[in-house]
Amino acid sequence: MPIKKYLPHLLVLIGFFIISVPLWLKVDVLPMRIWDESRNAVNAIEMYQTENWLVRTYDFAPENYELKPPLLTWFQVASLHVFGLNELGIRFPSVIFSLITLMVLFSLVYRMTEKWYIAFLASFIVATSAGFYTEHLGRFGDHEALLVCIYSCLFYIVYMYSITQKVRYIYLTALTVALAILCKSISVGMLLPGIFLFLLFDKKILTLLKNKHTYFALLFGALPVFAYYYLREQAQPGYLHLVWQMELFPRFFNTSTELVFQKDPFSYYFDLIRTSKMEYWVWSLLLVLLAPFVAKKIDRRWAFWCIQAVTFLLIISSGTKNFWYSAPAIPMLAGAIALSVHLLVHKNRKCGFLIAIPLTILATLSYQKAYAYAMQPGERYYEWETNGISHFLKNENHLAQVSPGTKILLDDKYGLEPHKFYVKALKLERGIDIKRTELYHIKPYDTLLISHLSTFQKLKESYEIKVIDSSYSHTKLLTILPKDSLVQIDSVSQFSSVE
Repeated sequence: MPIKKYLPHLLVLIGFFIISVPLWLKVDVLPMRIWDESRNAVNAIEMYQTENWLVRTYDFAPENYELKPPLLTWFQVASLHVFGLNELGIRFPSVIFSLITLMVLFSLVYRMTEKWYIAFLASFIVATSAGFYTEHLGRFGDHEALLVCIYSCLFYIVYMYSITQKVRYIYLTALTVALAILCKSISVGMLLPGIFLFLLFDKKILTLLKNKHTYFALLFGALPVFAYYYLREQAQPGYLHLVWQMELFPRFFNTSTELVFQKDPFSYYFDLIRTSKMEYWVWSLLLVLLAPFVAKKIDRRWAFWCIQAVTFLLIISSGTKNFWYSAPAIPMLAGAIALSVHLLVHKNRKCGFLIAIPLTILATLSYQKAYAYAMQPGERYYEWETNGISHFLKNENHLAQVSPGTKILLDDKYGLEPHKFYVKALKLERGIDIKRTELYHIKPYDTLLISHLSTFQKLKESYEIKVIDSSYSHTKLLTILPKDSLVQIDSVSQFSSVE
């Protein structure tokens, strides 16, 4: 067999390894991040202990904040059994899901274009977009990596239905939507209108609605979803009310009695994609606008990506906003860019060289930024007080200084607990039980682990401080003593030395 036949396969394999690096390099260096990842980690380690596969728990009580079904938690528990109670155990599933997303997107764009380099371009854009790999996303133990993976599979299945109209794709669509709900509740509902509009554009919607298998598939997909929510309500009465307030329409429209979100402008996600989430690649979106004019028609493959991307962004822009909500838009926009390049080159091959130069520059800048992010993971200056204790507890040298009875004292206002996973892991693996205390409960000779400057200053007002170990900004392991006790100890020492 001539080597030319296998050269594209080899190039794709090498290319995928290169673009995968920002997803897994030093993935376990940073401790669990606030908010969702650290909460998910506690849910996972408690399920690891209790083997209660139905109800996510926090402090071994039914979860009343992170109300999503436990699909991600199941994967994380399995990973903890393989890698141990650490960051890799929590994040490995997300890394795998992110890699699968890249492969599914490659397969779909290749099916659309039959050009491996166009398909690889789509995957490259996603892998090097900050909206895919940064905090809360592809490298971390939040829901987005799994959700975007499921969405990518859904795109593939819907496109396959649109070109074949085979019944199996109807059932696979229903199953995939069910998995998306079991991953992150109703969020898939923001994707479905775009799929509907594409099938309407593609003149497939009437055929779908007239097919009896569509309704059988709806029942097939609804059964596991309704079964889960019914069983969860039985195990945790009031769960459905919390889901309504914190996961569904009251949350979307910011009318929830349980949560209040900051109000951001309608342009929030568009500005976010432009300034940070696709910082360099956003310039290539000009090709998306240019493609239909050069092609002198609206190509259905181009429409597949553009209709869904625009619809999705308009929908999420109309509700409450968090930066990670834009993650599913990244593969859609990448698909639109790749298809636009394909259409432009196909229409005029001379465009290929002119397009390749700026794309190479954008690819280089984007990859450099993604690689640097993975290569040099670190805390921002304002994050040390929040994450200092986590760093302390995952460091063997500092951990050696911790004595039985050590307690964690946090700031009254900013006392968040992303370190709770480490506290539970230490108790489970080493029998070291570190409990949280409050300022009004402490007493002289207590050993405390703190991370806020405000806490240290308050302690100094009432006690003498003997620092045992210190690191990471204001993180300190210390013993509190009665006022003037250190002076008395020094005086006794000096008197003894004089004698």
